[in-house]
Amino acid sequence: MANYVGRIEFPVKIDLGRGLEGAITNITKVGFVDGEKGRLIYRGYSIEDLCKHSNYEEVAYLLIHGKLPTRKELESFDALLNAEAKLPDSVMQMIAAMPRDAHPMNMLQTVIAALGCHDPAGRKITEYVSNPADGLASEVAVGIRILSRLRTAASAIARVRQGLQPIQPDPKLSFTANYLYMMYGEKPDPVTEQVIDVTLILQADHGMNASTFTSMIVHSCLADMYSTIAAAIGSLRGPLHGGANEAALDDLEHIGGPAKAKDWVAAKMAKGEKIIGFGHRVYKAYDPRARVLKTYAEKLCHDRGMAQVFDTAVAVEEAVCAAMQTAGKPIFPNVDFYSGLVYQAIGFPPPLFPVIFAVSRTAGWVARVLEYLPENRIFRPRAVYEGPMEATYVPIDQRG
Repeated sequence: MANYVGRIEFPVKIDLGRGLEGAITNITKVGFVDGEKGRLIYRGYSIEDLCKHSNYEEVAYLLIHGKLPTRKELESFDALLNAEAKLPDSVMQMIAAMPRDAHPMNMLQTVIAALGCHDPAGRKITEYVSNPADGLASEVAVGIRILSRLRTAASAIARVRQGLQPIQPDPKLSFTANYLYMMYGEKPDPVTEQVIDVTLILQADHGMNASTFTSMIVHSCLADMYSTIAAAIGSLRGPLHGGANEAALDDLEHIGGPAKAKDWVAAKMAKGEKIIGFGHRVYKAYDPRARVLKTYAEKLCHDRGMAQVFDTAVAVEEAVCAAMQTAGKPIFPNVDFYSGLVYQAIGFPPPLFPVIFAVSRTAGWVARVLEYLPENRIFRPRAVYEGPMEATYVPIDQRG
């Protein structure tokens, strides 16, 4: 079954590959990744239009509630995000006590799990085993609370790693401006706020990726939303998912300039090594998120002393695309290739790159699990067993 658009009835027949490639988990209206045409759609709206005309709060509302808000609805949503943003003092103290050299994603996962201990409403979902749909309203409220507090936690973690005291949010600032304010201790300039807002929009949802699938598996057990998001963060922590942009940036900084890019690419390919930031499991065309970020990366890098690294990236892209086109296997950059450049130019330390991803993707995680809840069925795939069937137990003293 190659068409992933339209209504289907279960059960369906599919061609299933390793890593569940080709599997269909559910029917969704949240978002669609058009891999053949290189399009990303949230609730019917193209990612390009949303980046141009919207902001992250509005996109989060769209994903979670299924429609663009009216002005009054958006104002109420903003007020709710601000009202829920403050972390309990004991959680702030816990963050301050964490080792500075701990990976920020491990820190973030720990904080979200701890916040679940402070929110009795988060446990209500476990009471709706017979009819999960009855728990939808309470889960919407909990999901929005996590969306707001995860951003605060991410900022606090960034400050603790620098030996600084965490800052509580300023209710007068936007979602993105508050994120940056709590991280740096000063209000961001308009350009920085806009660029980070765009990156948050671009990464808010992306189909049934590993962390989204993780969140849906955990929540399908009727685990609470805090456990669900903590599990998703654990999935995003991996270098094959949320950590790829850090590795891509590290490569670009060590190549030695655009003049050396072609030889570097040729050497990597000759050894059969993967070039981080290229190719995608779904996209067979140019990743639309990479296209948007490339434009921002070019201006930022040339304005902030990173022109050589950007020019190296362009040279690597040209060399990889040309080589793969000649080999009859067209390949293009994905979002990780240019996002690291943007974050570096803004001033984010590389270990924080996947944390920004988590701040953004929380809206998508919440939207997907809420959508699945009314018709919830626990995920239970099977594995093909190829081991022995009739082994005889030998007592430990008789084993050679």
